[in-house]
Amino acid sequence: MKYVLPAFLSILLLSCQNESFYYQDEARARLEGPYEWALGTDSLDYSFAFYPSSVTETAMNMTLFIMGKTTPNDRLVKLEVVLSETTALPEQYLCPTEIKVPANTYSVPFNVVLKRTSNLSSQNVRLRIRIADSGDFKTGVVEHNGFTIKWNDMLSRPRNWDELTEFFGTFSLTKFRFIIDTLGIGEFDTNTMTWGQLNNYRIVMKNALTTYNEAHPGNPLKDENGQLVNF
Repeated sequence: MKYVLPAFLSILLLSCQNESFYYQDEARARLEGPYEWALGTDSLDYSFAFYPSSVTETAMNMTLFIMGKTTPNDRLVKLEVVLSETTALPEQYLCPTEIKVPANTYSVPFNVVLKRTSNLSSQNVRLRIRIADSGDFKTGVVEHNGFTIKWNDMLSRPRNWDELTEFFGTFSLTKFRFIIDTLGIGEFDTNTMTWGQLNNYRIVMKNALTTYNEAHPGNPLKDENGQLVNF
């Protein structure tokens, strides 16, 4: 037993060493997406549809990790858009082309901003970014060298709408958009929301509809089928 403990401590010490202990190749970098959206994958899907119309953009919190040792000086990582795998137009996103890696730093957070444009209501777009050779860093391993973001603004009927009919009536896209814009939410979990809470939402929507129709005399809110919206 007296030999087991020293051996175990040696293994533990090695396991706690920095990633640079194991990685002895040229300095490289890799990308990871937002933890809540893309854990363990190199892509994510996002929809603006369930957010109020006032939400015109969103920032995806990305992280750049270096592979290898830190340095006492700042370094630069270059990002590029993979045009052959990108359908989003330049005006539909904001993405940095360079990221500064401060001295003695292993990771750097950065944002990719997605824009909500009118054409997203009828189509998905995608953006593929990857690390390019900057001189300071080579491209990373294939599995983590790039990242894909897909987004849209296509509203659809919730799967549990039948359970919501008592409160909101017959489904229509216009009605659902009015609900989201008024309440600020687009998901109604009938397993966790109480009858009283849902009924309160119904009352709020009835009042909001009255206010809207009074503000548009002769032009009450109608759905995509030309039917009057009601609750």
